[in-house]
Amino acid sequence: MLRTVSEIINYKTYYLRIACLVAVILLAVGIVAKLPAIPQDISYHNFSDVDRRWGIENGSNVISNISFIIAGIVGLIRTRHWPWSKMTFMWRFFFCSITFVGFGSAYYHLQPSNSTLFWDRLPMTLGFATLTACICAERFGLRVGGFVFVPLVLSGVCSVFYWLITELAGAGDLRLYILVQYLPMIIVPLILILFPKKSTGDRYYWILLSSYIIAKGFEMQDYHIFEMTHHVISGHTLKHLIAGLGILLFRADKIEKETV
Repeated sequence: MLRTVSEIINYKTYYLRIACLVAVILLAVGIVAKLPAIPQDISYHNFSDVDRRWGIENGSNVISNISFIIAGIVGLIRTRHWPWSKMTFMWRFFFCSITFVGFGSAYYHLQPSNSTLFWDRLPMTLGFATLTACICAERFGLRVGGFVFVPLVLSGVCSVFYWLITELAGAGDLRLYILVQYLPMIIVPLILILFPKKSTGDRYYWILLSSYIIAKGFEMQDYHIFEMTHHVISGHTLKHLIAGLGILLFRADKIEKETV
C-alpha cells in the first residue's frame, strides 16, 4: 500500500513539474509576443577592436572564433564511436552546428553588417534548438527528444529568416530570434532543477550554461574591457574564447550513456 501511495505521489508531482515547465514556456512566449517589434540596432556592428591583425580586418574577433571550430570538431571526435541512434544524431548535429558557428561568426566579423550577421545567427539557433532537444531526450526519453527536435530546429531557422526579411522590408523584428536564443537558457536549467538525476553528467550542463552567461557578460563590456586591457583584448573576443571553452569542456559522452 505504501508503495502504491508513493507511486501515486510521484506520478502527480511529475506531471505538476511538467505543468510548471509548460507554464514557464507559455509565459515567455506570451511576454515576447506582447513586445513591440524590435529592429536590429545598427550600433551592434560597432565593436571596440577593429584593428587589422595577422593581415585580417577585425583580426581578433575573426580569429577567436577558432575556439568554436575546435570545440565542435572535438565534440564530433568524442562521439565517433557512439552506436547510431536518434540521440547520437542529435548530439552530432549539435557539434556540427557549433563548428559552423565558428565559420559563420568569423565571416560576420570580417565585414559586420546585417547580411553577414545572418550567417552568424543561423548556426547559433541550430545549436540552441538541438541542445534543448537533447536534454529533453535525456530527461523525458528519446521519443520526446526526437519529437521536438525538428520543430525546434525549424523554429530556429525561421526566426533568423524572419528577422532578416523584416529588416530588408524596413521593419526589422528580432522578437522570434530573441525567444529562440534565450528561452533555452531558461528551459535547460529549469529541467535540470525540476527533473534531477543522480548523475555527474549534470555538471557539464551547468558548465556550459555558466560559460555562456559569463561570455555574454564580457560581450556587454566590450569597450570597457578593451580599454582596461590597454587594447590587448576586447570583451567580444573574450566572449568567443570563453563560450568556445565552455563547449570544449562540455562532455556529451559523459551524460547518461544509456540514452545514446
